[in-house]
Amino acid sequence: MFMKRATYWLLALVIAVPLFAQSATKKARVNADVARLASLLHDVQSTATVQAGAWKTIGNEANVLTNRIYANTAGSPEARAAARDLRLHVREMRNAALKGDAAGARDHAKQAMPAAWKLIEWSTPA
Repeated sequence: MFMKRATYWLLALVIAVPLFAQSATKKARVNADVARLASLLHDVQSTATVQAGAWKTIGNEANVLTNRIYANTAGSPEARAAARDLRLHVREMRNAALKGDAAGARDHAKQAMPAAWKLIEWSTPA
């Protein structure tokens, strides 16, 4: 009886340890991606003249980053809500940029920053 319980506990530990490690890895990925995205959003807010091809590249890269961020926030309702808000504004920024609406893209980049900061705070190691 004791051996059976000990085996179950050992099995539970073997399963649980990688899950905790995976969570830390996901937070590290989110942190790296959000930091990169925040720099893109900051650059979009500048008043420099940007060519249409650059807008498309920036919009696509920001969209890819937000999709990865959203995927890696599963399991945390607080982070998931911030990632959802971030993804919404980045998609709107990308759509505005592709239409040639620089002011709209800048506005949506500005609106996305608070969600990015929330995710940076959530994903920063203690």
